[in-house]
Amino acid sequence: MGDAAREMTDWYINLYRNVPAAGPGVCRICHSGPNDSYAICDGCRDTKRNVRRPVRNVVPISLCIKEDDQLYDIVSRSGNQSPRRGGPDRTTFLAATISRFYAAHARCLKRVAGGDFTLVTSVPSTRSGEPLPAFHPMPKVIQMIAALKDLYKPVLWPDIGAAVVGPRVSNEHAFKVTGCVDGKVVLLVDDIFVSGAHVQSAASALHRAGAASVTVLVVARLINPEYNEANTIIWNRTRTEPFTFERCCLCGTSSRRSSESD
Repeated sequence: MGDAAREMTDWYINLYRNVPAAGPGVCRICHSGPNDSYAICDGCRDTKRNVRRPVRNVVPISLCIKEDDQLYDIVSRSGNQSPRRGGPDRTTFLAATISRFYAAHARCLKRVAGGDFTLVTSVPSTRSGEPLPAFHPMPKVIQMIAALKDLYKPVLWPDIGAAVVGPRVSNEHAFKVTGCVDGKVVLLVDDIFVSGAHVQSAASALHRAGAASVTVLVVARLINPEYNEANTIIWNRTRTEPFTFERCCLCGTSSRRSSESD
């Protein structure tokens, strides 16, 4: 999307919040706040339990909260909901956000993935009775991003016969993989990360089908600042500092020049 992505994200720059790097007080998977001295948060610990191959590399572009947060309102909006007055079109906003971030930090993502991506896919909805394309915009979003669209294939589909994925309850058999993913270096894209149950279920399905690695890129990581002290500290810090696309939770600085030369 190039200049269009920059123009839109600059207009809404105040909606984004910097994501901290993993470390003491920051979950090494989802970058929220773990309890006590744990390396991962409660949500990631719970969602890892039910899958054989949990994903470790989760890269949120921004943090968000549920209450009075316009980013959350945009990202979590269902496909049949109209934008609030003066708000952006959801699909275009998601595409602009991912496009600009990927342009700046493709090298960071490829480094943790172990090489260039050979497949881009998205996490489909598992809500019963919903038309898949109508309620999940990511296939259309990815098709709007020049750097990713040619690698995109919708290889994940919900397994209707499997148990429903719920809050903090992942499911090893929630998704089935169509097509060959053997040896693929996969970028798995989603709009919002809450507990990680859907992401872990989808990533494990890809690993089980033969993917060499799975790296998750999400637009927003939802946190609750009142859940524990670590989340409070993270949110208080990130809401008072200016957001910039020049840094990410993997590197802390811009990788645009190096990624553009890849």
